[in-house]
Amino acid sequence: MKYFFIITTFFLASVFAGKTVVKTVTINQMLYPQMTFLQVKEIALEEAKKAAAKEIYGETLISETIMFNGKVLDDVVREQSGGVVRIKGEPKFSNGENFGDIVVSIEAYATDEDLQNRPKIVEDREFSIDDADEKIGRLKRSFYGLWSGFIMRSGGGSSDVIIKITSSGEATINYVASNCGGDLITKEKTPTMVKFQQKLTYGYERCTDRAFVVLKKINDTQSLFTQFDEQEREVAKGTLYREE
Repeated sequence: MKYFFIITTFFLASVFAGKTVVKTVTINQMLYPQMTFLQVKEIALEEAKKAAAKEIYGETLISETIMFNGKVLDDVVREQSGGVVRIKGEPKFSNGENFGDIVVSIEAYATDEDLQNRPKIVEDREFSIDDADEKIGRLKRSFYGLWSGFIMRSGGGSSDVIIKITSSGEATINYVASNCGGDLITKEKTPTMVKFQQKLTYGYERCTDRAFVVLKKINDTQSLFTQFDEQEREVAKGTLYREE
């Protein structure tokens, strides 16, 4: 019985492109029909900051894989563009060429201290872990894994749901019958409960964005699923099972 924990780091940019950059990002409001104009502006601004961080600090892809007896238990790739990004003046918003386009331009920079204090990235490494049993046990006791099951909606109807949670805490949800889903942002967490707020990335017209999802563990392979609207009213519930 063999466990492996593999972390591989790919440096896509190894030199800083300068301390100051100008970035322009366009977001179309039609892609976020459940959000207000101000919320879409916030999304555009965050995307501009991310683009600036990638140019100032460089972009790193980190691949983390956990294997057991030749089977991949967890596989996640994350982008990292470390460090602080500061903005000179106020962001400039304007309309784009297409209907619904929101354009934001920022002048972003990082100080010498910001560059020096950039989080360090570990070097490429592959190794066998002696205490792998303990690590796998912690993963199974946590909410890591692929959860699936059926939920019943308060207003009638049902849907099969799939939730994937990586060991790094990144989570996604898919309402299969409704053909909608997106990211789950962690809001609260205890050893037996985790509360997410969902951020839809598709199917806005079929599901409610920004709803809250709560998972409460019954045991290591079974959790209660409850969904609440933004007013904290229960709108759906069911039971999900973790696939081994």
